[in-house]
Amino acid sequence: MTQVTTQTVAKSGFPEVGPPGLRDTMRSEWTKLKTLRSTPVTIAIAAVLVIGLSALASFLIAANESSELKHGSLPTPLQTIQGGWSVGLLAFMVLGVLAISNEYSSSLIGVSLLATPRRSRLLLAKVIVFSVSMFVIAEVMSFINFFVGHAIISAYPAYPNVSLTSHLVLRVVIGMGIYVTLVGLLGLGTGALLRNTAGSIVACVAFLFILPGILSALPNSWSNPIGEYWPTEAGRRIITLDHGPNTLSAWWGTADLALFIVVLLLIADYALVKRDA
Repeated sequence: MTQVTTQTVAKSGFPEVGPPGLRDTMRSEWTKLKTLRSTPVTIAIAAVLVIGLSALASFLIAANESSELKHGSLPTPLQTIQGGWSVGLLAFMVLGVLAISNEYSSSLIGVSLLATPRRSRLLLAKVIVFSVSMFVIAEVMSFINFFVGHAIISAYPAYPNVSLTSHLVLRVVIGMGIYVTLVGLLGLGTGALLRNTAGSIVACVAFLFILPGILSALPNSWSNPIGEYWPTEAGRRIITLDHGPNTLSAWWGTADLALFIVVLLLIADYALVKRDA
């Protein structure tokens, strides 16, 4: 009986299917990310707001030839061109949260874990797909935003301008894509850990915007050492030209933020493995 059954299965013509590998899981995660309704909508809104607000700020500030320019109260040209990126940071962070929290809210996570029993592989594939896709999108947005702002400011010779060949400007433009991607991963890691969209967004907003503001109100003996290594503030060094006395360098600040996100993802992975779906 065993021999007949084996021969029957062998002659059935169906190939043996093993467990999915990392490439298969990444392909699945890419399909989920690009078909997620919020992904193209959020990216489109973010692009319009970032580039639009930056262009508007560039026009309004560069056209202002009042005494403010003489007193140096206007922002630097690069700060002006980057004016809309606060909205972009929030959008990519929300995308990171939705990339995994939507699976919990729609109960799709059960199907994903059934298809990929190795939960660490599932999270790793999600991180890789999200990181690569968001980095490419953020870099394209960063360069388009810079060239649009540069073109607007160039029409007003009274206001100083910068180019990609200016000191460290290219690093800042490229660094914006890196920083935005890391902020998105912060959202993804928080979403994987908390498994709730609203709670994860609130936690990320507090960590990214609110707590650094509270920290700056503390005495310098407290705020300086904490602020120097606060992950999101340290990571900002790569998108700024000026560095204060109590700040890390651009790449050390980026490494500080990246290390924090790695630890967060490891904790999220441990929780994903140990908890029920």
